[in-house]
Amino acid sequence: MFDWLRYAVEKIGEINAFLDKYKKEAVVQSMPSYSCVSRAKKLIDENKLLEAKEVLEKALSLPQKDALVYKYLGVVYEKLGDNASAVENFQTSADIEPQDKDIWKRLGFALITAGKFEQAEKSFENADKIQSSNTDTFTGWGMALMKQKKYAPAREKFMKAVQINKYNFSAVFLCAVMEIKLEMYDKAEMKLTFLANVCPNESNTFEFARLKALKNDISSAIHYAQKSLEYNPDMLPAYILLGQLYANNFEKEKSMECFEKAEQRNLSTSYFYLEWGKVLEKFSDYDTAKLKLLKAAEMDKDNLEITANLGLCCVTRKEYDEAGPFLEKVLEKEPDNLVVKQALGIINYENNNVEKAIELFKSNDEDSINCYYLAKCYENKNNDTKVKDYYEAAISRNPQYISAFIDYSKYLIARSEYDEARRKLRKALKVDDDNIILLNMLFFVSYVLVKDKVYEYNVKETIKIAQKIEKINPDLFEYPEQKEELEKLLHDSSERE
Repeated sequence: MFDWLRYAVEKIGEINAFLDKYKKEAVVQSMPSYSCVSRAKKLIDENKLLEAKEVLEKALSLPQKDALVYKYLGVVYEKLGDNASAVENFQTSADIEPQDKDIWKRLGFALITAGKFEQAEKSFENADKIQSSNTDTFTGWGMALMKQKKYAPAREKFMKAVQINKYNFSAVFLCAVMEIKLEMYDKAEMKLTFLANVCPNESNTFEFARLKALKNDISSAIHYAQKSLEYNPDMLPAYILLGQLYANNFEKEKSMECFEKAEQRNLSTSYFYLEWGKVLEKFSDYDTAKLKLLKAAEMDKDNLEITANLGLCCVTRKEYDEAGPFLEKVLEKEPDNLVVKQALGIINYENNNVEKAIELFKSNDEDSINCYYLAKCYENKNNDTKVKDYYEAAISRNPQYISAFIDYSKYLIARSEYDEARRKLRKALKVDDDNIILLNMLFFVSYVLVKDKVYEYNVKETIKIAQKIEKINPDLFEYPEQKEELEKLLHDSSERE
C-alpha cells in the first residue's frame, strides 16, 4: 500500500513539473507580445506616441509575429502623420489576421489618405464581409468611391451608412455633397437643413451656402457663407464664395473686402488668387487682375485656367506678345477653351478680322464681354439690329460694364438717337456718378435736346452737369462754349420774364 502511494505521488510530481515547464514556456512566448501591446495602447491613449512606437518595435523582435503589434504600430504612425508606414503596418496586420473586425477598415481609411482609392475600396469591401452593417465601413467605402468621382455609387454607400446609424452626421453630410454633384438639389437641401439645425459647423453651413448659390438664392447663400465664417474664421472657401456672390451682385467693394480679409489671415492659395483675378476681370480691372493671376501662377504654374486668364488679361491690356505664350500653352491641351477663344476674338477684332472674331465670340454669347465685342463687330458690318441687341445683352448681363455703356452711347449719338443715349448715360452714372467721360457725353446729349426744346428747367439741369464736371476738374470739361450758350439762353429767358 505504501509503495503504491509513493508511486502515485511521484507520478503526480512529474506531471506537475511538466505543467510548470509548459506554463513557463507559454508565458515566455506569448506574454511579452500581449504585454507590449497593452502597454503601447495605454501610451497611445496618453498621446505618448514615440514611447508607444519604441515598445511596439521591441515586440517585433519576438519570434512569433503578432497581428496586434503591427496594427497598433500602424495606429502610432497614423497619429504621427507617417501615413505610408501606417498603410504598411495595417496591411501586414491584415495579412496575419485577416478576420480582425477592425483592421480592414483602418487600412481602408489609411489608403484613402495615401490616395490609393481603388485599394481602399477593396479594403472596405473586405471589412464588410467580416463585419457587415458597420456605419463607419460604409462611410469610408463611400469616400473611396467619391474620390474616384463615382458619385452615384458613393451616394449609395453613404445612404447605407445613414440607414445603419442616422446620427452618423459625416455620412449625412457627404451624402448631401454627392447629391449636389448629381444635381439632386432638393434631397441635398433636406439633409443640409437637418444638419444646420442639429449639428451646425463650418463645413455643412458652407455646403448649404454653395447649394443656395447653385439654386440662385443669393441672399441665403451669403447668409450661410457668413455663418460658416462665424464657426471658423479661417474657412477659405467661404471667403472665396462670398467674394464671388458679391461680384455677381455687382457689389465690388464688398467682394474685394472678402478677398482682402482672407489674404490678411494668410489663407492664400493658387485657387484663391485665381478666383480673385477672375472677379477683378468681371469688374474690368485688368491691371489688378493680372497681379493676382501672376501670384496664382507662381503657386501653380501648370494650371491651365490660371494660364488662360493670364493670357486674357494681357490681351485686354494690349500686351499681345506677352499673351501669346500663355494662349498657345492652353491651346495645346484645350483647343476649345472659352477664355482663350475670347482672348483670340479680341485679337482678331483689333486686327480687323471681323468674321473670325464673330465666330470666336459666338462660342459663348452669354458672356457680357463677348456680347460687347459682338456689338462692336456688327458696328463694323453696319448691322444696326444686332449692334443694339448685343449692346443690350452686354449691359444687361453686367450692369456695371461702363465701357459698354460708353460705346453704346457713342453709337446712339452717332445715329442722332439722343433720347436713348441720354437714358443709357443716366443708367451708367448710377453706377459711376463721377465718371468724366459719361458726364461729358450726358452734357452734350442734353445740350442737343435742350436746344431742340428750350425749357428753363432742362437748361438749368444741363448746366448743373457742366458745373459738376468743373467741380471735379475744370480742365476735363469738353464743352465750355456750349455751356456759355446755355447760360446766355437762361439769362435772356429771365430778362424776358
